[in-house]
Amino acid sequence: MSETATLIVTATPNPEEMEAVKQYLDGVVPVLMGAGGKPVKRLKIDDVIYGSPSAMALVMDFDSSDAITALFGSEEYAALIPTREKGFTEMNILVAKDM
Repeated sequence: MSETATLIVTATPNPEEMEAVKQYLDGVVPVLMGAGGKPVKRLKIDDVIYGSPSAMALVMDFDSSDAITALFGSEEYAALIPTREKGFTEMNILVAKDM
């Protein structure tokens, strides 16, 4: 059995495409929840001390890293990619495990 994993997403919305941002978020949340995601936090980045700035972050726990990999490889998620690309200037999708 795989150990639990945490999904961390940082993103910078395209200010000229806020409707696409809304469409992506409305579409991706059910996909994440349907794959067993358990929300930990949704955050608005307040300040950047060091590194590349992002405007928002999402942290969700999953039963395994395989579950995260499968959801991002699914046809359901693939249908959201054009909207994601239009709505965000940058997005980092990371899988983390306890150290």
